[in-house]
Amino acid sequence: MWFRSELSLDPGASYLSGSPLLFQKGENAAVFVGHSTVLVHLDGQNFLTDPFYLKRLYILKRHRPPAIPLQDLPPLSFILISHGHLDHMDLKTLNLFPRNLPVVLPEGLQRYMKDLGFTDLRTLSWGEQTCIGSLLILARPAKHFPGRSLCETRSIPQSYIVQGTKTIYFAGDSGLTPDFCEIGASYSIDLALLPIGNYRPAPFRSGHMSPEDALEAMEMLGARRMVPIHWGAFRLSLEATEEPPRKFRLLLRERRINPQAVLLEPGEKIRL
Repeated sequence: MWFRSELSLDPGASYLSGSPLLFQKGENAAVFVGHSTVLVHLDGQNFLTDPFYLKRLYILKRHRPPAIPLQDLPPLSFILISHGHLDHMDLKTLNLFPRNLPVVLPEGLQRYMKDLGFTDLRTLSWGEQTCIGSLLILARPAKHFPGRSLCETRSIPQSYIVQGTKTIYFAGDSGLTPDFCEIGASYSIDLALLPIGNYRPAPFRSGHMSPEDALEAMEMLGARRMVPIHWGAFRLSLEATEEPPRKFRLLLRERRINPQAVLLEPGEKIRL
C-alpha cells in the first residue's frame, strides 16, 4: 500500500543522485508533484515541500499518482514540512530519504524524525529562521488546525518564506488570514504556493482555502506568480476531487489574470 516496497529502496542510501535532469543550469523553477508536494529549484539547490508518495491516505485512494517517481528526484538540499497532519508529514514517505538530509519542520514534531534516525533537524517556530546553503528559510504563520492527531495537539502549523535570488512562499495548509498582508508587506514574493482544496462544508474554510480564497490570498501577499496546491490527489472533504481545479480555471478566465496565476497539472513546471 505504499511505495517503499514497490521501489525496494534503502532508506539510508543516496539513491537520489542518479535522477534525470529536470532543471536547466541557472534556471529557477518549480514542478508540481501532487497534493502539497512541490519540487523547487532555486539558485542551484533543490528542495521538496510536504512529500507524500503513498497510494492511500487511510481508506482514501489516491486519484493522481505523484508526477515525479521518488527515485527520479534530483539531489535534494532539504525538505520543508509545514505541519504534522498525515497528508503533509508522512513518515513512510520520509523514511525513504537519506538520514543526513536536512528537514525543516515546526517545533514539537522533531521526535518523529529522530525516531526515524534523521540527524539534521531544523525546528522552527513563527518568526524563526535557518540557512541551508545560500538559501534563507523563515517560518511564518498559517491558519490551520494544530497538532498531528487528536491526541497530539502541541505542534503549530506554519508557512515558509524561502529566500535566494528569488523568494518562494509555501503556505502548506491555511485558511485566509490577515497574516498574509503582513507577509506580503515584509517580502517581495516571486512565487506563492497556495492550497485550493478541502473547503466544504463551509466551516472547513476556517483552516483551508477555496479557489476564490487563494486568489484573494495571492493579492494580499502581493505575489508575482501563484500556483495552487492541495488538490486532485485525495477527496478530503465534500467537494468533488475535480471541483477545485475546475473552479480555479473558471476564475482565471473570468478575471483574466493568467499567467500571474497558473494551474499546473502534476509534472508541469513554472519558471521564475
